[in-house]
Amino acid sequence: MTTDMIIKIFLALILGGALGMERQYHDKPAGFATNCLICLGAMLFTVLSEIMGLAGGDPGRIAAQIVTGVGFIGAGAIMRDGNKVSGITTAANVWLVAALGMAVGYGEYVWATACAAGILVVQLVLRRTLSLVEKMRHYDTVRVICDPKWTIVEKITEHIEKQNIKLLKREVIKQDNLFHVSLVATFTAHEFQKVTRELLEMPEVHSLYQ
Repeated sequence: MTTDMIIKIFLALILGGALGMERQYHDKPAGFATNCLICLGAMLFTVLSEIMGLAGGDPGRIAAQIVTGVGFIGAGAIMRDGNKVSGITTAANVWLVAALGMAVGYGEYVWATACAAGILVVQLVLRRTLSLVEKMRHYDTVRVICDPKWTIVEKITEHIEKQNIKLLKREVIKQDNLFHVSLVATFTAHEFQKVTRELLEMPEVHSLYQ
């Protein structure tokens, strides 16, 4: 085994491991071991594609299949729960880890290291910035299905306003012998979760959706 190959193996493991540790730390799918294996595998396939090219074959065939094949691994991390989709960031991370492995395989060590550093900056630094955005108030609509009594509608409205949340609009329609109440207000992400959770605990409320 040549010194160059040893460098590629170690660099692939280090870069893949660094990104995998970030995923593992945030308790996401495709953690440390998975990212190490993806980066190392992409690097090895890339080296093999170069060897194939020296033997007269098409060096792009294996490399092209890495991009396609890693998509199936990333798709396995994407999950849907009702209207909420999670795992897209992890899937993108898997895709980028494969790209880092390919860069290492082609000997582009500086590019690979710089891109890995950039990914970590996005995942660690910008994540904190997004947490600040979540504290900002934004318009949202809460739709509540409850017992067909105006006292219940007033109770729901008062409960929201007691949280120092400004209620901007309220609409009530009766359908299937139930009241469908649409409430437009300005919430922070934390306030929205708290209010919706408390409303669902009311026995008069049948369902709630956004």
